Amino acid sequence: MTTATAGRTDTRGFAAWFADFLRSELAPYPGRGMLVARMVISATITMILIMTFRIPGAATGPLYAFLISRENLVSSARSAFYLIIAFGLCAVFVPLGGHMFGSIPLTHFLWEGISIFLIFFLIRTLENYTITSGIALIGSSALAIWYLPGPANANVENTLWAVLAPTIGAAVTIAVEVVFHTFHKQDELVDGLNRRLKTIEDVLRCYAECKDRPRELERRLTQNAMVGVSSLRRSVMRSNYTRLYRAQMNAIVSLTGRSLDFAAAMTHTDPVLSLPDQQVALKLAEHLAAIQNCLASKCVPPALARVSTGQTMPMLRELEEMFSLIPRVLEGSAELEAFEAFTENIDQGFHIFIRDAFQNPDHLRYALSGCLAGMLCYITYMALDWPGLATSVTTCALTALSNVGASRQKQLLLVAGAVIGGFIFGMGAQIVVLPWLNGITGFALFFAAVTAFAAWVGTSSTRLSYCGLQIALAFYLINVNDFRIQLSLSIARNRALGVLLGIFMMWLVFERLHPKSAVNQMVETFTRNLSLLGQLSEFTLPGHDAKAITRVRRLRARIFDNFGAVNAQADAVPFEIGPRRNQHMAARDRIRRWQAMLRGFYILELALLQYTAFAVAETLTDETLRDLEAFDRLCSQRLAIMAESLQKQTDDSPDAPLLPQPDCPEWPQWLQHGNQEEMQRGILSLATELARILDRLWSDISSASLYAVE
Repeated sequence: MTTATAGRTDTRGFAAWFADFLRSELAPYPGRGMLVARMVISATITMILIMTFRIPGAATGPLYAFLISRENLVSSARSAFYLIIAFGLCAVFVPLGGHMFGSIPLTHFLWEGISIFLIFFLIRTLENYTITSGIALIGSSALAIWYLPGPANANVENTLWAVLAPTIGAAVTIAVEVVFHTFHKQDELVDGLNRRLKTIEDVLRCYAECKDRPRELERRLTQNAMVGVSSLRRSVMRSNYTRLYRAQMNAIVSLTGRSLDFAAAMTHTDPVLSLPDQQVALKLAEHLAAIQNCLASKCVPPALARVSTGQTMPMLRELEEMFSLIPRVLEGSAELEAFEAFTENIDQGFHIFIRDAFQNPDHLRYALSGCLAGMLCYITYMALDWPGLATSVTTCALTALSNVGASRQKQLLLVAGAVIGGFIFGMGAQIVVLPWLNGITGFALFFAAVTAFAAWVGTSSTRLSYCGLQIALAFYLINVNDFRIQLSLSIARNRALGVLLGIFMMWLVFERLHPKSAVNQMVETFTRNLSLLGQLSEFTLPGHDAKAITRVRRLRARIFDNFGAVNAQADAVPFEIGPRRNQHMAARDRIRRWQAMLRGFYILELALLQYTAFAVAETLTDETLRDLEAFDRLCSQRLAIMAESLQKQTDDSPDAPLLPQPDCPEWPQWLQHGNQEEMQRGILSLATELARILDRLWSDISSASLYAVE
């Protein structure tokens, strides 16, 4: 079948791409101003309370205005509660360890190393992001208090102060959210999806009515396509939704992102549609309106009746394919959730660690690497007798908190944030602004202005938001760590250099000792997911078999995590420069396109699995069951062939001919001639949809090399 492409590969140089990237990321969007205002109000009130009650070492307090979830009021309250748990753990662990091991230099050194190792291991393996951020920032900050043996009482007191500051920040933030949601009830995730779908709907209506698109609509479409949907993925990741609902929303977010890409490309390649295509565009616009209403009301939208033909413009046909998957994704997840035996205990209770926390050796290697970076910072400032560089360990932990992709992207954002927040706003203010301030009012206004800038950057997509967090941290370490207006340039210099030291050590360990580009990690993870989906496809699940259900859950969790990892690495690819950047951008475009298809396949495969296991397996004939097993084997075979093909492709010869592949396995005839009773039960329609997705994926992968520039 014909497969549309979402435009040609972006072959611009890094400088030209980065300028457009910043312009799109920093452009306003609906709700951004309100979100920034809430963050500024929370951080400023926290700062005033810290200064008023003279709380020392409180730089992390206002920072939690950036970290607490804001998807809805319940999510915000849970985030605050989990932060309190994290603070309590730090308040117990650090003083206890310091009391037991801090008095002897050798044991003190070992305790610091073990503590940093535990921090990085927990960053990697804890299930809840809020607890992870609390332990990482508070734990690393508190360790600096015990960097040398000293009076135990003073160290314990300072540690408790360090815990109190973010507790105040969390309490203030949740109070601001309560007030906000009292007057303005909304769901950030659904609103974000509906805004993007509304943009596509407006574009399609302009096509259907054969009229020019308004300039404002062009701006919205370009911005949404450039920024993407990574901020929505972050909302899903940090939310407290059930795992099923998160998988469902992740699939819809991915489909929405790809639809934006196709819609933006279509406006450039096909400014006018034929009369039959105008009818298709109108039908799709009406379907999008129904999807938006159903997302807002938490119901399943009606299925899309396909109206395209072989003569329909390819990109419009691709949009129809994307939109037809959304109702199926919602319907399939809802049906799966209905079977208690299949879903029990998936998200009930409180999961502390991710499922492979103690089985996957990558977590141990990551923790050892992070421990090495942190200990190099510790040894450096201890050897130089330069305690002002202790902020380097906190910077290492903050770097590890990000999931934006490859280390190179993290370092670029970190350096930019450290320079802007530490040297320009931090030390620059000490020279130009702070000497003219003589009260809390003037400082609060200046603090709010800098926080607003950092928050505006922090509310970009995940490709840039990390820089906003670093700007805030560098500025707060200089100006909020002491309960006075900080005019000492030496203190500011030490803390800013500490941030740069942490950045350098993380770069040295993660980028130089075992370098791995974002594009290689992206392709490897995507290929691994193809193989895992193949295993899921041919998995036989006897009804109510507890061991089999557990294996499916573990496999599903690995697939779900890999989807997030592919997205993170894809966001990092544009930040990498070099002679093969164009080939890497081409691979990124293809992987993102295929990822959207795979998400739909993943959700529908789970729905088919529950059908055969619980819903109708007892009423199906032996012949039908054999047909289903054969269909599952064909799906697995196709996925394995595609994974093998991608594994053999490299960016060394992107234009080389494709490796010979076996013929595409033919689907069984019952897909075209199933009986009506089975169709009503959903098996035939699910299998047909799965076959259609794999057909499109096979056609796309076999049509050109992964690294070929279009």
